[in-house]
Amino acid sequence: MPKFRNIWPGLAVVFAVIGPAIISGTANNDAGGISTYSYAGSRFGYMLLWVLVVNFFTLACTQEIGVRLGIFTGKGLASLIRERFGVRWTFLAVLTLFAANLAVTTSEFAGIAASLELFHLSRWFTVPALAIIVWVVLYKGSFKKIERFFLVISTFFLVYIVSAVMSDPNWLDVAQSSVTPYFPADKEFFLALLGIMGTTITPWGQFFIQSYVVDKGIDAKHYKIEKMEVYFSAFFTCFIAAMIIITTKNVLYDNHVVIDSAEKAALALTPVLGVFAKNIFAFGFFFASLLGAFILPLSTSYCICEALGFEHGVNRTWKQARLFYSLLAIIIAFSAVFVLTTFFSLFQIMLFSQVVNGMLLPIILIFLIILLNEAEQLGAPKGSKFGKIFYNIITWETIVRLILVSILLVVFTLFPFLIDFIKKWWVVI
Repeated sequence: MPKFRNIWPGLAVVFAVIGPAIISGTANNDAGGISTYSYAGSRFGYMLLWVLVVNFFTLACTQEIGVRLGIFTGKGLASLIRERFGVRWTFLAVLTLFAANLAVTTSEFAGIAASLELFHLSRWFTVPALAIIVWVVLYKGSFKKIERFFLVISTFFLVYIVSAVMSDPNWLDVAQSSVTPYFPADKEFFLALLGIMGTTITPWGQFFIQSYVVDKGIDAKHYKIEKMEVYFSAFFTCFIAAMIIITTKNVLYDNHVVIDSAEKAALALTPVLGVFAKNIFAFGFFFASLLGAFILPLSTSYCICEALGFEHGVNRTWKQARLFYSLLAIIIAFSAVFVLTTFFSLFQIMLFSQVVNGMLLPIILIFLIILLNEAEQLGAPKGSKFGKIFYNIITWETIVRLILVSILLVVFTLFPFLIDFIKKWWVVI
């Protein structure tokens, strides 16, 4: 009995510390994430599963770098970039973050519209109404309640584990595809590849986790607990993504159905949810989108104000933090208006937002890895040489891969007549 009593204080500490990595990781399974993984599975089957294995290592490494820098320097990523690189480079980082997050926030409102259209509610009513609700809630400072609610709603993704198992996949094929890189000379493949990389490892996630660690006051003695949370979160994020791809492959790809709408994405849950698949999918998709619509504008405004030295935080009044609240309003309003007025489909908005993420991510990762290599000068303790080398290899490989895939996607898009030539060269390679 005394042994069990000694466990409870330790568990209390663990539960008090965890949160930053889980929220940062699972938030990637938002509207854009579900749409991207579902499209990849319905269009290419298991061919992109290997990307998630690679993404696990990248996500774990980059998030741990953010946690390490946040805990031992007491500063967010935006503050460290300004301190180390100066105002001009900080402006580039802030501009990158703003562009990426604006695209993703737009995808959240597209997800809101798409999910509620499954209940036959017009986007012309739902999008403006939810935009106002998001603004009012953030202005009133109820974000902590939203975070708790987010953790509860994220359990919706467990449905995909059951659905993947019930879709009766060939697990040997799954295992082989998970360790076999596949690179066809296909524009759509590189679009999906870049989208998966951009939705699993996001620019906003790097800023968010480091700022969260600092704001939560996690200190050096809890670093190991937070590091374990990072590993668990990275695995859970990529595992759920794999389950979505497996499910859509077996339910849709095998039946020659390619996802281009939320309604088709809901079909993937039919094996486990039956006739209720559409409604339950819409419910989960709505809350994933809504909570992303809360987190993204807040994270963006917070980091920009932090980088530029302006007052920020939902605990501030309008007079104290005009820029902070103005940025919130601009991001929310632009995203809502874009969804209502664009000629793109809601599904296209959600997919392409993740591609934008993937294209812009290398800029943030370059800042991050340079800061890691200079961590001791910033106040962090000396780490192992092996750890630093490992983090550098993983991060720089990701940077190079993202840049190359982005270039190939642009080439395939702007010069489609080169595809046949490249395919011949691809076969020779």
